[in-house]
Amino acid sequence: MISDLIVKYLNGNASEEEVELIFEWIDASEANKKEFITLKKAWMLSAVNNNNQKLAWKNLKNKINKTKPKKYKAWFKYAALLILFIAIGKITFTLLNKEKQQPNAVVLETKDASVKIELNKAHVTTPQGQIIAKQNNNEIIYKLEQTTKALEYHTLKIPLGKTFKVTLSDGTKVHLNSGTTFKYPKQFSQNSNRLVFLEGEAFFEVETDKNRPFIVNINNIGIEVLGTKFNLNSYPERQATECVLVEGSVKAFSLNQTSNNILLTPKHKASWHAASNTFKLNKVDTALYTSWIYGEIILESAHFSSFSKKLERAFNVKIVNNNKLLEAQEFSGTINFKTSTLEDILDLLKFDTFFEYHIKDNQIIISNN
Repeated sequence: MISDLIVKYLNGNASEEEVELIFEWIDASEANKKEFITLKKAWMLSAVNNNNQKLAWKNLKNKINKTKPKKYKAWFKYAALLILFIAIGKITFTLLNKEKQQPNAVVLETKDASVKIELNKAHVTTPQGQIIAKQNNNEIIYKLEQTTKALEYHTLKIPLGKTFKVTLSDGTKVHLNSGTTFKYPKQFSQNSNRLVFLEGEAFFEVETDKNRPFIVNINNIGIEVLGTKFNLNSYPERQATECVLVEGSVKAFSLNQTSNNILLTPKHKASWHAASNTFKLNKVDTALYTSWIYGEIILESAHFSSFSKKLERAFNVKIVNNNKLLEAQEFSGTINFKTSTLEDILDLLKFDTFFEYHIKDNQIIISNN
């Protein structure tokens, strides 16, 4: 019976009394909440077409607007469970003029930073025409080779609104998130460790080499591995540098005191707090930290402040939220930021949270009314 009521609710046909019954059932247990989310996903996938969905949401919005003030809280509470799934690549609008929204191209700097190469061709070449690496859409691939000469470092700068991937000369694959700077040797030395430098966020798939450990220098700590998969995050707005291990093993250590270190096993996160000079270890769901490499943001009871920071980087905008009620909510769900737009998400959130927003100079300002 409850599943029938939920279907009526999702199609915008449930009465206020039926909606109250659904909310009471969801509140009864965590298992009920998870079942509600499962049914919501199934409804999204089985919808006949976008027009049917838009009509259903229009009916639902009308019921929300007719609901008495004392019931706003209940509607708002479950908006977080409903709203994010509809943003999984369904309808694409244009938030801003595309020419204005597109940031600068991904840029590669050579060893002396005097040569800056925009990456938009089949091959990455020097001004003299020498081929540095192959390019395949949003990825560059270096030739698999080593060197005995002095190392020549290259630097990739990823602008906001873009992600990128680089395959290094040892076969290691590095996924770079927006707003990230990554410095690495054009060719690794045959006789020394594989040392790279990171500012921002990246996911590493490191090729195994027992004789040459792979070391990432990030925000005064080092991450040492032999062969593994892990995510590193050290954006300026974050209070800690985070290393999330997917498989293999890594050692995180302070560059100022190498004896201050911690070993990670899969499905754990090490957080480095520079102020206290300490590491903290937690078990985590790694998908929450690595979904961005597939163009997704997975939220699990996330507040709008952390949610909005991810959207800012994904869409190259600044979000100013002046709505305290919106900030107080926790959101769970999945967003594909490669096939959806920020306007999709904000317009759908508006159905249940009663806020307004306007766009000014690439800035999204959210207000109470």
